[in-house]
Amino acid sequence: MITTLLFSTLLGAASVEPPQAEATILRLEDDWRLAQHRNDTTALLSLLAADVTFIGTSGSLRDRADYLASRATSAMPRATTYEYSELRVRVLGSVAIVTGRAATTGEGVAFQARFTDVWAQREGRWQLVAIQRTDIAK
Repeated sequence: MITTLLFSTLLGAASVEPPQAEATILRLEDDWRLAQHRNDTTALLSLLAADVTFIGTSGSLRDRADYLASRATSAMPRATTYEYSELRVRVLGSVAIVTGRAATTGEGVAFQARFTDVWAQREGRWQLVAIQRTDIAK
C-alpha cells in the first residue's frame, strides 16, 4: 500500500515537472537572447556556466572567457532586431535541450541561423553548458 502510494505520488510529480521546467527554460532562452542582443555582460555571466562550450557559426570552439571577449566584435548588438522562432524544448531531468532558429535584421548584420542550447540544472538553477550555432545559407 505504501509503495503504491509512493509510486503514484512520484508519477504525479514527474508529470507536473516537465511543463514547469519547459516554461522556465523558455523564459531563460528569452533572457539569453536579450542578453546577447544588448551585450549585457552581467546577464551573460549569470546565464553561462563556468564550463560552457560555444561552437560558433565559423566552427570556432570557445569557452566562457573567449565567448565574452568575442562580444566586442559581434554584429549582434548592432542588429536592429534579434529574434528566435521555431523553439523546441526537451527536458530530460536536470538537462534541457533547446533547438530553434535565430534571425537578425539590420544593414550589414542580417543573418539567419539554427541553434542548439543545452541547459543543466546545477545547485537549483539552470545554466547554459553547451551552445552550437549553424548559419542558414541564403
